[in-house]
Amino acid sequence: MAAVALIPGFFAAAVAIEKVREGERQAALRGLRETVRATALLVDGEIQRSVGAMGALGNSENLKTRNLAAFYAQAAAIDQPPNVWTLLLDETGTQILNTAVPFGTPPPPPVAGERVAQVLATQRILVSDLIVDPDTGKRLTTVYVPAKASMGTPYVVAQAFSVDHWKTAAMQPRGQSDWVVAVIDRTGKFISRSRKADELLGRQARPELVAAAAASNDGLIRHKTLEDIDSYDAFTHSTLTGWTIAVAAPVETIEASARQAVAWLAAGVVTALAVATAMALLLGRIFMRAMNSASEAARKLGQGEQPATPLTALREVNALNGALASAGRLIAAERKSRELVEADRILLLKNETAAREAAQGQNAAKDQFLALLGHELRNPLAAIAGAAEALAKGPAERAASDRFLKIIQRQNRHLAHIVDDLLEVSRLLSGKIVLDSVALDLAECVRNCVDALRASERAAGHLLLVDAQEVWVHGDLVRVEQIVNNLVINALKYSDSGSEVRIRVRATGGKARIEVTDFGVGIGPELMPHIFEPFVQGAAAHGQQTGGLGIGLALVKQLVGLHGGEVVANSGGAGTGCTFVVTLPRVAAARAEVERKSAGGLSRCRVLLVEDNADVRESTAQLLCIMGYEVVGAGNGDEAMTAVADRVPDVIVMDVGLPGRDGYQIATELRQLPRLRHVPLIAVTGYGQARDRDRACAAGFDAHLVKPVDPELLAQAIEDQLVRRVGATS
Repeated sequence: MAAVALIPGFFAAAVAIEKVREGERQAALRGLRETVRATALLVDGEIQRSVGAMGALGNSENLKTRNLAAFYAQAAAIDQPPNVWTLLLDETGTQILNTAVPFGTPPPPPVAGERVAQVLATQRILVSDLIVDPDTGKRLTTVYVPAKASMGTPYVVAQAFSVDHWKTAAMQPRGQSDWVVAVIDRTGKFISRSRKADELLGRQARPELVAAAAASNDGLIRHKTLEDIDSYDAFTHSTLTGWTIAVAAPVETIEASARQAVAWLAAGVVTALAVATAMALLLGRIFMRAMNSASEAARKLGQGEQPATPLTALREVNALNGALASAGRLIAAERKSRELVEADRILLLKNETAAREAAQGQNAAKDQFLALLGHELRNPLAAIAGAAEALAKGPAERAASDRFLKIIQRQNRHLAHIVDDLLEVSRLLSGKIVLDSVALDLAECVRNCVDALRASERAAGHLLLVDAQEVWVHGDLVRVEQIVNNLVINALKYSDSGSEVRIRVRATGGKARIEVTDFGVGIGPELMPHIFEPFVQGAAAHGQQTGGLGIGLALVKQLVGLHGGEVVANSGGAGTGCTFVVTLPRVAAARAEVERKSAGGLSRCRVLLVEDNADVRESTAQLLCIMGYEVVGAGNGDEAMTAVADRVPDVIVMDVGLPGRDGYQIATELRQLPRLRHVPLIAVTGYGQARDRDRACAAGFDAHLVKPVDPELLAQAIEDQLVRRVGATS
């Protein structure tokens, strides 16, 4: 059995080791090719900059006007002495000037006539192979560019690069001291070499490298370098010069990382197989001893003897021995006794199974309860801890201290609310949560939640961005904050440290919309259909812990549904972040403000009822009081003016047909008082024609009701006017 299990493991380990070795070698060779391409880009960059500079000199006004002294100064300004200098050549290849020597120095005999003639004939740039400068005796390469500003006189502007310049341009790869970088001209000579440069510059490169470079634009060969080191040599060609760029790395270096990885893997595999073999042998011996004891007990039982029951290392075999011993005793007893014993044993087994299943169910219920309890308590505790920590760090401005104190007070109230709910956890698990809904500004609620989270450790290392516009909803403040907290904490948990989390609040039609966007791990298509199910959660961002049992989003969906809204999640897939969108029914800001003031414990709405008929006045006042209004009665215009002088009412309901001054006159007088200009006036009259409504409007009334007035209609008119008043003054 051990051999059957271990032999395939040996073969699999051998295959894995070979795959790792080859993978490491290929990775090292890819790095070699990347290095040679990067070096070629450096060489092309130098040539490209030179071509641009020479092109600018070729268009110089100083060359047009033959102001060679100024042209010399202009050319010298772009040199990189002592390794890069500029020349001006005529059509014969004679140097007109050379910034490597003082201006006016007699020119040497022309040596570049053939190259100059080629440039002038083709009007294209030319990059030379390795040549020797007649003035300085230095080995160099030269870039020739036809001049455009010569006004009929053919000139060529050239820039010379000494081999010392290419030593710097084709630099040694960082961290690879045994790699050799070489720049080889079209004839196979070294222009630059990172090792033994002084000895080998100008000499021919290895023939096999030159031949491979001539046959292919780029490639990789294995050969021995001039230092007689077996190496991998990657090469490519410069697109501007035709030169060959080669980087050689010793085979020993390339194979070293592969051997190291193979050694570690092989050591691990050998160790694992050795441990597995030892454990197989040990467990095999234990198993065989136990089975031998069971076999002996069975043999004695077959012979009619009472079997011995020695203890072994296997609990199952011990149970078997015990059963054999019991069987031996039962054989000697009567059949009826055996049946009774068997029935008792079956009953005990059933009871044990039932008890175990009950215990498992109770344990699962306990775990679910504890998870819900911890999740419900964590949000307000985090806010309280954050605010307390901010207060404890030192003195702060009074406004900041007050803000943190309010956070603690508010979250303490929330905590008490949550604890009350959790005392009836069965109600929560069955979805029977009772909301204490009030009118609230969703933007203010979101900002308070985010401020509390910023003060906690949960948001450490993240940037919380809030873009919230005022929008009013009916909702339970604690539950709405719980929705926002869960969504923002979920975004923090699945985002890398340092990333942004954006929270946006907007009004869209008749809906209030909350968007929580992160740029973290995203949601895969396999997880998206289950994202709002209890105990479902994805893998956290790098460096984060998931925590909890995945009930936060399930609670969000339940609470949003109780508020008459919906929540959806959007993600482009893993690694693209995600956006959670919550939509709730929206209420008008003015009506919400009225309801908010009423919920805030302000005094009841005060109504001034002006009616000359005492019975009508008394009955109407009684109905309005039953509806929750505070009513002050007046029988005529003078009493009405006295009542408003004592205290300004919230609404005035006035009969038009009053004795003495009628309702129109009194309304006009009231509107002339500055403190009564915005108090709603409702006219009550028996005249209901269009001209009567127009007259009431002209007198300053805001609404016109016809007697007899339905109490519900009167109450609705009062509420509508209060809403309009709040909207006009907000």
